[in-house]
Amino acid sequence: MNARITIYVVAFVAIGLTLAQDLRPGLDFYHTWQYAAMSGIAILLMASYAWSARTGADGASGKRVAIAMVGALTIAVAGFLSGLIGPDTVTVSGSPGTVTPIPDLRAAAFFGQADPATIAHGDAVVDLRKKNSVPIVVPAGKHLYLGTSIVSLGARPAAYISARDLRGNHLTVTQPTNGTFLSPVLLFPNKQPIRDKVYPLDTFATPALHRIARVLYFTADDAATFNHLGSKQPALVISVNADSGKTVGLTIAPSDREVTVGDLRITATIGTYPEISIASAPHPLALAIGLLMFLGGSLAALNTARRSQIESVPASPQA
Repeated sequence: MNARITIYVVAFVAIGLTLAQDLRPGLDFYHTWQYAAMSGIAILLMASYAWSARTGADGASGKRVAIAMVGALTIAVAGFLSGLIGPDTVTVSGSPGTVTPIPDLRAAAFFGQADPATIAHGDAVVDLRKKNSVPIVVPAGKHLYLGTSIVSLGARPAAYISARDLRGNHLTVTQPTNGTFLSPVLLFPNKQPIRDKVYPLDTFATPALHRIARVLYFTADDAATFNHLGSKQPALVISVNADSGKTVGLTIAPSDREVTVGDLRITATIGTYPEISIASAPHPLALAIGLLMFLGGSLAALNTARRSQIESVPASPQA
């Protein structure tokens, strides 16, 4: 009986390690030797018990427990292989209105257009498209299971830039270092170290005035150090230079508040834009089969044990 209790503890640990990949996908821990070692040891112990119990070494109910252990083995092996040979978690990003191929999924991600309201609310749409298939919208806040991959949406800092000259005329915003040249949406793909911190960095230009702006993204906590902002909210630090390299001005821009820096009037709507995270995971079919065998074998073992107890109780003598 002690051996049976021990093997069930091992099975629960093994199942928990595997299901964690579905409940908390993308953790680096799943691809470490420690995770592989724990899963491997559990697999060996369950396989050893199932092999001996099948011959009746643990009684009649032990044969049913062996079926349960085969189910747990199915789950554990699926998790072991996913962590050992599954690809590391990757993040796929794209500018609004662009398409990014995802070879691991044999699909392409279509990143939806974004206006100031979309950036502020962080509700831009991303869908996956495969050849001869209906587009699949990646749900926000949920996991999308595609075979041995789990797809989810993350959020990255973003800002929608609107620029005018001092007369109020609209200026075209370009991004010379971005593949989407005319996009007014900054996604801050670069990093700028300042003292002991690193800040997201992006750039944009206004060709009509020959100006180039470097933009640092400050979180709400970072921006709160600037008391004159009046509230705790994200903000941009914008440094504007002329094409010649001469500094035109420096300012701090809270969201949706027009600021003037040099001969530019800039309004930045600050928020987020989605990016796709793809993590390896055990195949759902293996988990379903394994769980059915584990639960079925455990219930059968429990019923067999109960019948044995009833049969072992001596009948009361007849009067």
